Amino acid sequence: MRKKLLFVVVFSSLFLFSCNTLQAITVEEAIDVALENNLQVLLAEEKLKEAEQGIKGAVAEYFPSLSFTGNYTHLGEVPSMSTPFGEFPMGEQDTTSLTLSLTQPLYTSGKLTLSKKQAQLNYEKALQDLKNTRTELVFKVRQSFYSVLLARESVKIAKKALDQAELHLKVVESFYKTGRASRFDLLRAKVEVANLKPEFIKAKNSLDLAKENLAIILSSPSSSFKVEGNLEFEPLNLSLDEAIKTALSSRSDLKGLLLMQKITELALHLVKAQNSPTFSLVGNYEYTTSSGDDWNKNWNVSLVLSFTLFDSGRMKASIKQAESQLRQTEIAIKQLKDAICLEVKKAFWDMQAAKEALFAQRKNVEQAEEALRIAEGRYKSGTITQVEVLDANLALNKARLNYVRALYDYNLAKAALIKAMGREKM
Repeated sequence: MRKKLLFVVVFSSLFLFSCNTLQAITVEEAIDVALENNLQVLLAEEKLKEAEQGIKGAVAEYFPSLSFTGNYTHLGEVPSMSTPFGEFPMGEQDTTSLTLSLTQPLYTSGKLTLSKKQAQLNYEKALQDLKNTRTELVFKVRQSFYSVLLARESVKIAKKALDQAELHLKVVESFYKTGRASRFDLLRAKVEVANLKPEFIKAKNSLDLAKENLAIILSSPSSSFKVEGNLEFEPLNLSLDEAIKTALSSRSDLKGLLLMQKITELALHLVKAQNSPTFSLVGNYEYTTSSGDDWNKNWNVSLVLSFTLFDSGRMKASIKQAESQLRQTEIAIKQLKDAICLEVKKAFWDMQAAKEALFAQRKNVEQAEEALRIAEGRYKSGTITQVEVLDANLALNKARLNYVRALYDYNLAKAALIKAMGREKM
């Protein structure tokens, strides 16, 4: 009994230890997890496989096809023809035929070549769609991961502010006992502590929500990982012109649309070739039997030429439709290029503004920390009131939050710029 109890205790301890062990992940590791598990990426990969099979199907059209046809016919009454010499049947009551047909295209007016090129372009477009899906997902992961880091720093700042207020409350309480502080000062210090506690709780709730949002993107439970890293300033040294040039040459969505333009052009040529002649070789080998007689063998070879003489204007309408689709694609390309330039400019300017704000807030934090130290010292010496100390503490708390948010804004704008340039990383 004691051994069984010991086993249960040890097993439970190991289980709880494994449950409480969280995997620490960096932002790059989070990106790898998302790329492996995200359903949109998996869907884009399947579409790429589909396009790959489309190429194989288009190539197969060049080669012969072999088909089999089996036919059995039973007549309820066999028709006959009356003659002066008697009744002669006009067929057999039971007929069975087995046919093998071989078809080899010889000339298709370029339709097979156009279809193959179109299938290859479809594959290249599916590849660009996959890259674009990955780029969008990488940005979402970075955005969500940075939000967790921001929320975590906000919790730390709220905790520091609360600790500072509680420390100040202890000073006021000691002064109140010796008569150096009024009851108003004591109540004001207690109110300040009471006000900061909800802010601390709110910050922790924001952190939990940010982690849950990241967990959804990673398709992993939030209890299975913890974020590792800090919001840091890592400059991205490039000019706006370089960023725009990179975007216009690297964006997968733009490449995909340019490929769509080529696909639409091929579709137009295919429409124009629909009424063009096709020339095929067709061979048949047939076994037939009637009413249980012996099997008869027969074969034939045909050269088949076919083309449309009149289609009531259907091809003309199809050509006009394809031409309109081509013009739509050309307009969409111009629109996308303008949108890309604007997206890059916004992200670049946001990054520059966040950089300037970051430098200003870093200096502001240093000054606010010094101001609070001076205020605490002067309050202890009795040269200033408690209100000035609380104001200094509030200013420091705000400066720290502004600095962390500036760091977050910079990293987010940097990630947006990388995405706008069509890159997963720099």
